Parts: sequence; structure tokens; C-alpha cells
Amino acid sequence: MDVKEVERIYNLSHLSLENQDKEIIAQKFNRVLDFIEQIFEVDTEDVEMTEYIKTHKAIFREDSPKESLARSKALENAKDTEYGYFRLDWKL
Repeated sequence: MDVKEVERIYNLSHLSLENQDKEIIAQKFNRVLDFIEQIFEVDTEDVEMTEYIKTHKAIFREDSPKESLARSKALENAKDTEYGYFRLDWKL
């Protein structure tokens, strides 16, 4: 990943790159991507597939209906809106 790709990712995420070393960020992204590649190279041929952890005890709260957030309140910090909805930039 190069600096241009870092700028693109930050732009899509609406994150600021001001006062940040883009080269260091690119290096960190590359370390993560290298680690992911190593994970994909691990031989899992004889490993039994696990779909859930039997000992996990999730505690869930009951859902309770509440009043919805007003549309104007939900959109007040949006970068861009159109027709009362969030507007997204789909340039990929």
C-alpha cells in the first residue's frame, strides 16, 4: 500500500490526515496486510472447523422499544445530506 492509497482510505472514511506522517501509516497498513497473508498461508487441512465456542456465555439485554431519533438530529453532523438522507460518495 502506498501513500496515495492511504489518502484514498482516509478520504472514504472522512478521517483527517492533517499533521500525520502518511508514509508511517502506509507502513503500518502494510504490516497488517503482511500478517493477514501469513494467516492465509497456515495449513488448516486437519483442523476441525469451529462455528461457535461452546463455553461462551453471552448475556443479552431485552430489547425495549424507544422513541426514534428525530431525522434532523440524526443528520445534524452529517458531512453531506440529500432529500433528508445521508448522502455517500461512492467513488471507489
